[in-house]
Amino acid sequence: MKVFLTGTSGFIGSHFLAHLLAQGHEVVCSARSSAQAQANQTLRAQPWIGDLLDSSTVSQAMHGVDVVIHAAGCRDVTQSKLNLDIANVKLTQSVWRAASAAGVQRFVHISAASVLMQSPRPLLNVDESCSAAQMDYLPYSASKLRAEDWLLNANAKNMRLVILRPSFVWGLGDGVDTEIGPASNRGQFGWFSQGRYPFATCAIANLCNALDKTLIYEGAHSVFLISDAEPVDFRTFMLSRLQVGGYPAPRFSISRRIAWWLAAFTEQGWKYLPMPGKPPLVREMVRLLGYPFTVSIENARCELGYQAPYAIDEQMRALQKASKCRRFAGEQKYA
Repeated sequence: MKVFLTGTSGFIGSHFLAHLLAQGHEVVCSARSSAQAQANQTLRAQPWIGDLLDSSTVSQAMHGVDVVIHAAGCRDVTQSKLNLDIANVKLTQSVWRAASAAGVQRFVHISAASVLMQSPRPLLNVDESCSAAQMDYLPYSASKLRAEDWLLNANAKNMRLVILRPSFVWGLGDGVDTEIGPASNRGQFGWFSQGRYPFATCAIANLCNALDKTLIYEGAHSVFLISDAEPVDFRTFMLSRLQVGGYPAPRFSISRRIAWWLAAFTEQGWKYLPMPGKPPLVREMVRLLGYPFTVSIENARCELGYQAPYAIDEQMRALQKASKCRRFAGEQKYA
């Protein structure tokens, strides 16, 4: 297929690009800079540099495209509602309008399982029928939900829409590598209530497999939760993930109840006082990582044919090798 892919500067989008090219697809991908465009071109993708918020210009780049895969957006939970709306809602609307105008037949949108998170409480084995709520203290998840709602109510014009909601996607370059691991290096990452609770994860290899399924899926206006085959114990999983990445294990734990109120206090401080940098803790971070959360992928199994074929242990071993190679390359670069 000929694919138009957004978000290749991010974790998920960069893995999608490599996977799609390996599968033999022709990929046109949006790039934020000439350096990124050159890197994509080196991989034999066709870079497109432009403003994704300019739907008329984007539409021209989509002519002849079979499918648009929209993985771009902002996942920084410390950002303001306005910034998240621009990056996750308005950007999605613009890309969809461009695809519709260009006559694209298939649109795949990467959302997040966290759209189902509501009040701070355990959620176990939730499925797509679970009601979603737009909580003010969950600005990232709420923005992803607003993008979903808009897409599902948009005029399709014969374009198939599939929304994937992955749970805590992990792999080389994930949030552990960019945020949690460095925080653990600084002694600023700890457990919430000892970290012993069931949790849904999704290896990037499994998400790429789900993406393959969407490219041949005959349904329309469908939403699928995507995760690894079985839930994990959060602490056990995170210890393994930190270890293979070369990061230290956290040494402290805080009650999730105390963490929630501390995060609320911190949010107010950064909102009303001239505090530098980002707040170290926000309620959405506590909600995303600090409570039991598992999902059912039965709908994806039955409708999409998704089987979560890659085992967590297998992917951890592969990630360990990849992480060692990246660290060695970094050491050689600065030797």
